[in-house]
Amino acid sequence: MPDLIRDPKRILVFRIGHLGDTLVAVPAFNSIRDAFPDAEIVLLSNSDAANPGYVAARSVLPERGLFDDWIVYSKGEGIVRAGLAYAGLIRELRRRQFDALYYLMTRNRSAASVKRDRIFFRAAGITAVAGDRYLLNHLVGPGVEKPLPIVRRESEFLLDLLADSGVVASDKHSEIHIAEEEAQTADEWLSANCGADFRNKRLIAVAPGSKWDSKVWNEDKYRAVLRRLIDRCEVFPVVFGGREDRAKGERILTALGTGANAAGELNVRVGMAAMKHVLLYLGNDTGTMHMAAAVGIRCAAVFAAVDFPGRWYPFGEGHRVFRVAVECEGCHTPVCFNNHLCLESVAADEVYEACLEILKSCGRI
Repeated sequence: MPDLIRDPKRILVFRIGHLGDTLVAVPAFNSIRDAFPDAEIVLLSNSDAANPGYVAARSVLPERGLFDDWIVYSKGEGIVRAGLAYAGLIRELRRRQFDALYYLMTRNRSAASVKRDRIFFRAAGITAVAGDRYLLNHLVGPGVEKPLPIVRRESEFLLDLLADSGVVASDKHSEIHIAEEEAQTADEWLSANCGADFRNKRLIAVAPGSKWDSKVWNEDKYRAVLRRLIDRCEVFPVVFGGREDRAKGERILTALGTGANAAGELNVRVGMAAMKHVLLYLGNDTGTMHMAAAVGIRCAAVFAAVDFPGRWYPFGEGHRVFRVAVECEGCHTPVCFNNHLCLESVAADEVYEACLEILKSCGRI
């Protein structure tokens, strides 16, 4: 182990972001815990009280096992409130006397932001920082020539970052503990909405929505794929997502005449428990996709070309990802300005064939 983080007693892990940002970091979180089983490990993450659809890390991760404690910050609105919030956070971190920091930020962070963060954590009394130098050497952002290069999956990149600091990847990979009561709640919902014999049905998870309009594949194409899967394999679609996805799910299921709508009804952890009973995930590039991957479900995922190819692909093996390179790829915009050109280039037929392939590999058709 490098001198930088030799035998730390109190470790701070810095990772912010939404649902998917948290889930792709689970292999890294597991690796840190395995490397330092006796240390007190605390996660520093952000909140977004102004965004009702925001899913904080504490709502995603198990209450015990990965982290011993949680620190959540919100910068507030305006320069004065933000300054006060950061000053309060510095005081809290200094009080906790952390020996080391694992800096697990995403690769689209600017070099200026990384350097600013270094100053912040030094002010908080943390001088042993792992990951910041590696991140600076692997930032990805605008200005790259087209076509965009394929990059490492975010989950794998974080493991590379840890390996650079001497932490070996955990054998647990994306394992995320589901509590018995969460599994029971999921089973009760599935029994009530999919039938008491839901374990004998060919359930598939469907996520036709996204918080970004630019990532949403055509609703008619989802219906076409599902119609063929129902006719050929007698699958039972279960729609997952947030409240904002519920109406779309109802439209699709009404047109199909079968299925259940869990969008907006199950919290993230109960949703993952329910996903343990499905055979595949069919949907967009969303946090819901990462939920499926986190519990070992193979994904047929339709990606818009808004980011670098590979970066947010689901963790694990056996997934089928559909992404078409177009002249405007890498736009990183929530609202498409080019008539969803990249998504419209993905044909329903090829997605159907991928779903069929995954179902056959499960031995259920």
